[in-house]
Formats: sequence, structure tokens, C-alpha cells
Amino acid sequence: MVKRVSILCLALLLALLYSFTGSRKERVDFSRVERRMLHIPTAGLFDGTDYFTVTSADMERDGWSFPVEGGVLFTPDFRHEPIGWYIMSPEVKYEVRAAMQGVVRLVRKTDLGKTVVVLHPNGMETVYAHHAKTLVESGDYVSAGQAIALAGADHGVVYTYFALMVNGVPMSPSTLARPDGSLKFDAMQFRLDESGYVRASFYRTGEIEERPPRFDWFLVSELVDLDRPFSAMEREHVGVATPGLFDGFSSFTIDLSRIGKWSYPLLGAKVISPYGGARKNHTGTDLKTKPHDKIRAVFDGIVRFSGKYSAYGNMVVVRHANGLETCYSHNARNLVRVGDRVKAGDVIATVGRTGRATTEHCHFEVRVNGVPFNSDYIFDHGRHALRKDKLTFTRKSNGTCTKDITAVVLPLGRWKIRCAILLF
Repeated sequence: MVKRVSILCLALLLALLYSFTGSRKERVDFSRVERRMLHIPTAGLFDGTDYFTVTSADMERDGWSFPVEGGVLFTPDFRHEPIGWYIMSPEVKYEVRAAMQGVVRLVRKTDLGKTVVVLHPNGMETVYAHHAKTLVESGDYVSAGQAIALAGADHGVVYTYFALMVNGVPMSPSTLARPDGSLKFDAMQFRLDESGYVRASFYRTGEIEERPPRFDWFLVSELVDLDRPFSAMEREHVGVATPGLFDGFSSFTIDLSRIGKWSYPLLGAKVISPYGGARKNHTGTDLKTKPHDKIRAVFDGIVRFSGKYSAYGNMVVVRHANGLETCYSHNARNLVRVGDRVKAGDVIATVGRTGRATTEHCHFEVRVNGVPFNSDYIFDHGRHALRKDKLTFTRKSNGTCTKDITAVVLPLGRWKIRCAILLF
């Protein structure tokens, strides 16, 4: 009997371990050479063409971040690498951040010290070196501004080495940006010459035919047509179905790790009432800072509703191409109108206590097809961070679960949503 119980416990333990390892997000599987070699051609970058284009508009849309917040460029007298920026950090082990969204190709010790290389969907690679500690692994997806390493020190100077590469050819970051981090070009065209060397040319937007490279593992599904006009029902009500969302499909998946630009809805806020809460029917997450603080759009999208809505008070609803809608309510003032296009981080309202509210705060909701679900599946509210999970939304009430976090969208009219984390 004891033996049977022991075997059963062991089986359960193995099942749990499998659940946690099996539920890890999808990763890019680079070859051994790609994981170890610093300067290496990018597979597929010039397939079928001898050039591609990068525009500043695309980079600003996808997100761009200076690698070291508050960092200062300097010229060291103890290193002699001809290419790259040396960025002095404010303190030891200061966070080094990804300049753009991408996927980590290489994490290893090189002649530059502990090095991280990130491959970006625009075809470029960025190199970050001289770290005290790296925080990512090869194959990890990263967003612009995400911490990927901690700065190291040399001769009493804390700094990060930062450089660009295209198809394995190193380039100075000065090609891309000014020392203050601002972009300094409209469009860049990278051409592969007969010798295999990559040359960069600069143009004004519209002067050249754009040919951006795209890697399928960066593509984020756009499930919703944001150009479609809203019906009167969509403009006047919150809990309405999203036209076309489930056309031809019973489910869809959002890979949060592949979302580039995003913003936390209320910077510096703390949760005063979670989803569900003591009342068990709280359909959102209450975020509090101080009156008239700025409320920001979480993702790019279009404003579907803006006005007073029953107990919600002043409310803004933004529809996103990824199938989600985000709602922001009890606002002191709405700063956008129906039909306005917003970018992640744009200020759309200010904190207030309109409607049924006992204190100034932002009641934040995430909805699918008009049905609210727990925003904890999108954000780690404690760290104000976007989670890296996959969310699968199924319209059937008994939807099939695969792995990771699965959300089941009940048929419209049954105003509940069920979320579960599968353990086996």
C-alpha cells in the first residue's frame, strides 16, 4: 500500500513538473552556430532580394529604447574597438535594456565580455556587452525597453558596449541614432554587394520603394479590421460582440511575448481592488494613484466608445487588432473621441471618480467579444509588467484546452468568462 502511494505521489510530482516545463512560451530554436558566433549572416535576410528598407516610422511604431536609461556616451582609454558606443551607467549592475523588440540570438562570453545579441524583425541586430550578469537566454522574445542584462565595471567605470549588426557586418549605432537616443533618419536601405558586404544608404521617406524584411516568428495576428466603421450599437454600448472575430474559427491565440509596444494603463498605480474581489462580481482591476493622473492606452488601437456609461462614469473603450478590447472608467475626463487612433502609451483620459466610485481611481478591464476577463492574465500588476504567456480564446463553452493559459469565451449573452491554467 505504501509503495502504491509513493508511486502515485511520484507520478503526480512528475505531472506537475511537466506542466510547468511544458507551459513555457514558444521559443525560437537557433542553430548551434547562431547561438555561438557573434558575426554571422542572418538566415533568410537577403533571400530573393539584394536589399531591404528600415524606416524610422516603423521603428517608432514597434518601439525604440535607449539601452541605458540616463546613460552617457564616453570614450574609454582602455579599449580600442573601432565600432560601437560605450555608455556609462549611473551605478554598478544597472539595467541594460533592449533597444527594440526582437528575439535573443546569442548569450555567451566573447572578447567583449558577457554578450547578448538580439535579432529584430526589421532585419537589424543589436549587440550589448560587458555585463555583470545576463538576464535572458537564446530564443527569448524581448520587447523594447525590457531589461536583458546588468552593466559591469572596468577600471572603476560602469559601462555597456552597444553596437549594431546587419547580416553579421558591424555598424556604429551613430548610423541609427544620436547620442541622446533620438532617431536621425527617415529611411535606411541596406544593400548586399557582390563581395557580401552590407552597405547602408539614407533617404527621405517616400523616395525609395520600401521592402521591409519580415520573419514569421515576429508576426502578431491582426484579427480585427480597425478600418471597419462602427455600428450604432458599437458606439453606444460596451458589452458587444466584435464583428468578424470568430469568423471561420472557433478560437484564436495571442502570444503576449510577441507584442512589441505596450504600456501599463496607469504608471505608478497600486491595485486597490482585484478582478473578482470581495464582491465576487468585480469585472475589472481598480488602479489607484492620485486624481487627474494620466491614463494610457495599453496597445495600439482605435477608440470604440468614449462617454458616460451607467455606473462606470466616464469611460473609454479601445479596440485592438489582436482581438482584445481594453476599458478605462471612472475618468475625470476623457481625452479621446470615437474613431480616434491611439498608440500604446498615448494619454486617453485622466483619473477621477465619476459614476459609482468611492475614491479616485481607474477601473481597468480587458474584454474579448464583449466579455470581461481577468487582466491578471495580461499584466503582472505588482511589477507593472506585460506577461509572456500565450492566451487561447475559444468561443465554445466547453472549449478545448491545449497548453499555457486558456480562456474560454462563453456565447454572447452569458456574461461570464472562464480562465484556467492547465496542470497536465
